[in-house]
Amino acid sequence: MAGRKLFTNRSDYALAVTLLIRSSDNPNNQAGIKQFTLAPSESQWQEYGNDTDIYLNGFKLVASHNGALIAQQDIVVIRASPLDNQLNMFNAVDFVGENWGYSIRTQQA
Repeated sequence: MAGRKLFTNRSDYALAVTLLIRSSDNPNNQAGIKQFTLAPSESQWQEYGNDTDIYLNGFKLVASHNGALIAQQDIVVIRASPLDNQLNMFNAVDFVGENWGYSIRTQQA
């Protein structure tokens, strides 16, 4: 069964989201990407990967704000790091707008 998570945009701006999918459990191996958009305050369940590649290796976000593009990329480089645990131990991810960037909050939906 592929990975599945609830993603929520907790900002005032639309987000273009790219999920980085890990091949097996090694953060050095990439299995592909999944792209989608989230309107402000929108939540979506997204499936990614396949039966073997169920882990996320990170994400890329792009938002347009006051005539400027805000882009952010967070990538796991060490297994069991705080980012790895956030992305892979919970089934809900909130993207929270903060100043000129984003943070994530995770929980069980």
